[in-house]
Amino acid sequence: MEHNIDAKVKNIAYKLRKIRERKGLTREKFCEPLGENSEYWGLIERGEQPISLVKLLQVCETYDIPLTDVVELECQPQEDDELRRQIQELLGQCRGRQLEIIKKFITDIAMSL
Repeated sequence: MEHNIDAKVKNIAYKLRKIRERKGLTREKFCEPLGENSEYWGLIERGEQPISLVKLLQVCETYDIPLTDVVELECQPQEDDELRRQIQELLGQCRGRQLEIIKKFITDIAMSL
């Protein structure tokens, strides 16, 4: 499974680099609105440093990139009732900022799928 995750991280890194290049931006220019260091961003683009979910969401929001253009999710179909139960259980463990991020994710991303 670790190999599969490594491959996904590298795939995300490749897509982020291609998006930046298609926009005609240097790493420095791309990083400015993100408040990020271009050397650190280079590590992300090469797949040497995984990008955090928060940073990925910031990139997608800043550059108006649908998350699904960057991340491919493999999901096994489940019954809605069971999924709701599992989600409710996870939500019960979240607080404050976590809930804000989840709400933003649902509003901005999941509802557009």
